[in-house]
Amino acid sequence: MFKQTLSIALIAAALTTQIQADTFNVTITNMTVGQVLTPPVIITHDKSVKLFTPGQPAPSFLIPLAEGGHTDAFKDIDKSFSIISDVVLATGPVKPGKSLTMTVQTTTSHPYISVAGMLASTNDSFAAINSHKLDFNADTQMMTAAVYDAGTEFNSEKCEFIPGPPCGNDGVRDTEKAEGYVYISNGVHGIGDLPAATFTWLNPAIRVVISRTK
Repeated sequence: MFKQTLSIALIAAALTTQIQADTFNVTITNMTVGQVLTPPVIITHDKSVKLFTPGQPAPSFLIPLAEGGHTDAFKDIDKSFSIISDVVLATGPVKPGKSLTMTVQTTTSHPYISVAGMLASTNDSFAAINSHKLDFNADTQMMTAAVYDAGTEFNSEKCEFIPGPPCGNDGVRDTEKAEGYVYISNGVHGIGDLPAATFTWLNPAIRVVISRTK
């Protein structure tokens, strides 16, 4: 009886170890000169999850983030669903040259991380890390994120369609000539109300440093 009880205890301990969450600090640095990064979202998940697929239409949950920096769709993600480990939403933006640290949890069965935030002074451009596999043996990991265009708005660069400074027009869409698929953003060209010298960037736009806390 004692051996049987001990075996059950060892099995239970092993299972507990397998599903125990690791905690990471994720520091996001805005490396642009004039673009505000809207409050970013971080998701930890298994390999089946992709925020988007380049060359394909943007998924519906990504469009509000890309066009207006809104992350409400991510609030509804059920973390008990087997493919998702954690979802963390920032409470504030990341200004140029500044950093923001968020804490996220995940397990070895959910070893992938995705990060996204809009470049606010664009029509529909966002910086993203799309399903990066974490190294659970590393104390610190660093990566940079390119900027993508969601392809859901025409890049008019006109203030009437741009939520960020100096425009402040959230929720107004310019969809008539939208490209229709996600692609690498080619920046701000100064064709509308935004001077390129202030608001454009060269990829990558953000740096992400992931540090294990336990």
